[in-house]
Amino acid sequence: MFDIIVIGGANIDIKAQASGKYIAGTSNPGSVSFTPGGVARNIAHNLGSLGVSVALISAIGNDAAGDIAISATGAAGVDLSLCLREEAATGSYVAVLDEKGELVSAVNDMRILENLKPENVKPHRAALEAAKLIVVDCNTRPDLLDYLALNFSEKLIVEPVSVSKSQKLLTLLDRHEVFLATPNRDQLKAMTEIDDMDQACQDLHERGLHNLVVHLGSEGALLSSGKGMKNIHAANHAQVRDVTGAGDAAAAGLVYGLFKGYDISKAA
Repeated sequence: MFDIIVIGGANIDIKAQASGKYIAGTSNPGSVSFTPGGVARNIAHNLGSLGVSVALISAIGNDAAGDIAISATGAAGVDLSLCLREEAATGSYVAVLDEKGELVSAVNDMRILENLKPENVKPHRAALEAAKLIVVDCNTRPDLLDYLALNFSEKLIVEPVSVSKSQKLLTLLDRHEVFLATPNRDQLKAMTEIDDMDQACQDLHERGLHNLVVHLGSEGALLSSGKGMKNIHAANHAQVRDVTGAGDAAAAGLVYGLFKGYDISKAA
C-alpha cells in the first residue's frame, strides 16, 4: 500500500524560452526543451524524491513520450503499477516563456485522460482507502472527481490546474465537500467571480471546501481554513529560472508537510 496516491496528468512538457525580450506575433530566438511533466506526475515526482511511498494513477501513451515520462517518474521513486498504458498519444504541454522564465502562453493536450474512468480506479479502492492522502488534478474527468469526493472527501486534495479546468472543482462542490484545494489567484477569482480574496475564500468554504492554500507567486500564499486566514510569506531572494511546475512543487511541499503531521499553516 501507499502513503499518498496522486491522480491525474502525466505528459511531456515542451518549453520554449526566448533568449531576449519576447515579442508577440513573430519568431523569437531562444531555446526549446523536452522534459517529463503533468501536474499529477510532477507532484508525485517531488514526493518520491522526498522519500514518500507514493503511487501515480494516470493514463500514459504507449509511445516514446510515455516511455520518457515513465522512466523519469519511476527513477524518482514513484510506483507506476496503477497507471494505464494506452494506444494513444501521451499528453503534452507546450509553454512559451519570456526571457525571465515567466509564462507568456501555453497549450495542453490531455485528451488521453478521458480514458481514465472511475471503473479503472475502483479496483484500487483498497489502496485508496489505505492512503493517508489522495491528490487529484482537474485534468481528470468530472465523473472520476465525483467518485473520489464521494468516497474520500476527508483526505482529498484538489489541484485546479488552470482557470478553465478550475470549473470542475466548482461543479464538484455542488455535490460534495472537499478537504483542501490549491488554486492560484486567477483560478480563485474564476471560480467565485469575486475580486476580494478573503470573500472569495469564504464563498468556497460555504460551498463545502474546508481549506484553501491560494498560491500568490512572489507574494507567497494565503491559507484559509475554519480557523481563519493567514499569509504565508514567500522565500527570500528566490531566483526564478522557470515557472513551469512551480505550483506543482508548492503543492507537493504542502502535501509532504501534511503527511509528516504538520498543521496546514506549517505545511504551507
